Amino acid sequence: MTTKHQYLDKYPISPDSEILIVGTIHPHNHHDFVIPFFYGNKLSLWTILSDAFPDDLKKPISLEGVLSFLKRRKISVSDTIRECQRKNPTALDKDLIPVQLNEQLIDQIRNSNINLILLTSGFQKNNAFRLFYADILGQRITPEIRKTKEVTLHQSIFGREVRLNILYSPSGSSNVPLSTSNIYLENKDRFKDSPHPVYDFKVEYYRERFSSI
Repeated sequence: MTTKHQYLDKYPISPDSEILIVGTIHPHNHHDFVIPFFYGNKLSLWTILSDAFPDDLKKPISLEGVLSFLKRRKISVSDTIRECQRKNPTALDKDLIPVQLNEQLIDQIRNSNINLILLTSGFQKNNAFRLFYADILGQRITPEIRKTKEVTLHQSIFGREVRLNILYSPSGSSNVPLSTSNIYLENKDRFKDSPHPVYDFKVEYYRERFSSI
């Protein structure tokens, strides 16, 4: 099964953007997506951002609403893989076999105002951070980066310093491991009265990350 990215060329990084969301590649069956866009299959990312910024991204979520939200907040979205094969028909990174990486990211970021890149998965094989930082940029993932889940790129790479930060995955399946993470356990008392404490923590976490510029 070969998946070719449907949105990279149609929605390149905007030169005005200051924040960039970077993932791997969308699931194979893009014809079944709710909206024809990044994270359009189940709207997990856009639902979280709608709950984090309800005045800016209103429900029901639409392509027009998402594009307007991104433009207002100077956010772009991209992925690390242009084409891949899949060992199994799932959306899991572990089942991907990258065929072509999105090397165009380098020039698009350089020709933008991006100073914060939020990656939706971390250090495992085919995760967004590893593909971007190690495979596309050719940098070494150090123990310190693994510990802090962030790094600031030297200005020699993009002509200015750019921060990289790993987001907790927007997918619902990530809520179980997140519920045992140190950052959630340190904050769980704040959400003890919520019927969906892990999700509400994630909404606040996203609100803070996307308000950091």
